[in-house]
Amino acid sequence: MQFRRPGSLVPDRSDQVVDGRAAAGSAARPRRPHRVAAVVAAATALPLVAALPASAATVTVPKAYFGMHQSSVSSGVFPGAPVGAVRLWDVGAQWRDVEPSRGTWDFTKLDRAVTTSRAKGAQPMIVLGQTPTWAASKPSLAGPYGPGAASMPRSITYWREYVTKVAQRYKGRVRAYQIWNEPNVETFWTGTAAQMVTLTREARAIIKRYDRNATVVSPGFATRRPTNIPWMSSYFRAGGGKYVDVVALHLYPAPTAGPEGSITLLNKAKQALKKARVSKPIWNTEINYGAGYNGAPPRAYADSTAAAYVSRTLLLNASNGVSRVFWYGWDTRGFLGIDLSRQSRQTRAGQAYRITQKWMQGARLQSCTVDSRRTYTCVLRYSSRSYAKVIWNPSRAIRVRTTKYTTGVEFVNGRVLRFRGARNQTVIASPVLIRSTRV
Repeated sequence: MQFRRPGSLVPDRSDQVVDGRAAAGSAARPRRPHRVAAVVAAATALPLVAALPASAATVTVPKAYFGMHQSSVSSGVFPGAPVGAVRLWDVGAQWRDVEPSRGTWDFTKLDRAVTTSRAKGAQPMIVLGQTPTWAASKPSLAGPYGPGAASMPRSITYWREYVTKVAQRYKGRVRAYQIWNEPNVETFWTGTAAQMVTLTREARAIIKRYDRNATVVSPGFATRRPTNIPWMSSYFRAGGGKYVDVVALHLYPAPTAGPEGSITLLNKAKQALKKARVSKPIWNTEINYGAGYNGAPPRAYADSTAAAYVSRTLLLNASNGVSRVFWYGWDTRGFLGIDLSRQSRQTRAGQAYRITQKWMQGARLQSCTVDSRRTYTCVLRYSSRSYAKVIWNPSRAIRVRTTKYTTGVEFVNGRVLRFRGARNQTVIASPVLIRSTRV
């Protein structure tokens, strides 16, 4: 997705959260704030909005799960977090950039983006497309990436030459190639689903010829507009599933929805994939919040809300079977509602990303449940055989009672409390991690 800088952002007051210091205070000195609902020990735990199949209920979270966009990576600048994967989109290295005229190549930016990512231990993923004007079947078609960028190449030979050059150059250095960006949005593609399947089939054959271990990722399908998922379904009905190793989704919800609303989109996409008999790993290759929708203005969020959204996004995606999440982005200030950095310094949302990554990376995510009061609980097990429960409630403040095995509480703003034993803890929309020696 590409976003213009919003002219005005409307502050979000619908999901304010108490920061970690306030929450920490309630842990050290339990109080009963107004309208705080007590947690009933006998409350029935319900499955998450999108229940995992039994075979995927326990997931060890790898570093590669934590993906990111960084537009300046092609200038040698890496995100301010130890991410495991980088999606090379909006880095000035699309097809029309690397081949400005037929047979004339300029890989300067793409080379630097790949080299920078690898040097930092992150797996780069190249996004193929957009069509150069000289190769376009509709060369006068206007678009944000230039004339003809969203059109089918007028000769499949041109596409084969481009993919071949890329696959040859990055063999062994790039593990994943994504076929296109959001072909179910006319901004990026005006061809048919069948034509996109043709590009996918041709690209797969070439990529696997040069690197059979490379991962071919489907186009990144937008999911929030009513026409998006039906278009995706037509792609898979036309045979697209045979030529990809991973299905990529862009799970931007409406501006009034948060991470849980994003999971609703994931559910709808899963239903469509099941109907199309496509069973492949899912990557969320773009996610953020606040983009304008159906005439609604874009939205900004309080820092505490932004931090909560980031943390909940990472937890909910993993617990719902998504294998990789690429946040858009570390240095994309002003494009969407949540900035991870401003003026090269991390925001509270950026801090929450790093802290939640620390909680999750290398841990076994054993389960996530949501009860009748909308209290979410995710259980993590660490190699040290210690445990943690991450708890939040997006709609109300509640009280939980820690167990006698508790060793401390941590918050997404970096606040840490070390203690042993049972005590009351206030839980709000911002996830709280409770460490223990036993579940």
